Amino acid sequence: MGEPLWSAVWWLVPLWSTCLIVCIATRVRKRARGGRWAMILALLAVIAAIPLFPALAAQRIQAPPSQVVYRFDDHRWLELTGWMCEGALTFVDAKQGIRTVAAPQFYRIVFFPYIHPSERYIAIPLEDLVMLVSRDGGRTFGPDAYIHVADDSPHNHTIPTADAIKRFVVTDDRGYLETKDGRVIQSSLPIGEYWGGQYIDYLAPGDVRLNYYDRPEFRDMKSKVPEVKNYTGWTHMKCDPNVGVVPPKTSLAGIPGLIYSAEAYTIGAPVYFAWRLYRRGHKLADDQSGNQ
Repeated sequence: MGEPLWSAVWWLVPLWSTCLIVCIATRVRKRARGGRWAMILALLAVIAAIPLFPALAAQRIQAPPSQVVYRFDDHRWLELTGWMCEGALTFVDAKQGIRTVAAPQFYRIVFFPYIHPSERYIAIPLEDLVMLVSRDGGRTFGPDAYIHVADDSPHNHTIPTADAIKRFVVTDDRGYLETKDGRVIQSSLPIGEYWGGQYIDYLAPGDVRLNYYDRPEFRDMKSKVPEVKNYTGWTHMKCDPNVGVVPPKTSLAGIPGLIYSAEAYTIGAPVYFAWRLYRRGHKLADDQSGNQ
């Protein structure tokens, strides 16, 4: 028939057939000598209901799958729970017993190189380059970190897009976003209550015209991304969109399938063929609207 198993026709036909047989059995039983036939019809009703169980089981909502999308090292990783590589993001530190939801929903991985040996300062990039930030090794997250470009910056208020990022390195409690055109956008030193919450450009000494470059947390600006040695984690996020996706079944197998076929062309025929006519009309309407 081609209908996925969660389609209503798979349970409507056996439900109709079962109810019809039960109604007939009830009427037969009311007759004085109809007890034996009523028992036979009751048995047929049970048999008619067999296709209901796999059909109704297909209606159940599956729990979204989880997969590791990034490993910092052998005991810390990021876990994504959701369909098609979008969902809730959880930070896990197996050694410290930490499991914290960094993003409750809608998280999608980034594809630029991502190198993160830092342990206390955790910075997880979003697609728009907002950072999910933890300052206590992943026990808590927030507030988020943002890129700030000042009015008198030589970069003309431009916040780079994810496509413009060459790599993102988080080391020694600081994050460094290096762009393909040579910018080094970096977080503040671990000083103050909300350290690591602002990312600003490195500017050559002659370009420093901005007040916050005089703040203590931005005194040690780097012109280059620090070199990371002996890193054991992943260098990119990874995600398989097919994890947890089960190809839809379009038929009932075995005995339930045989019973369903018998019902569809006998006592369940009114429901079965009415459904086929409905689906055919719906498809024609869709085709006509698509051609307009």
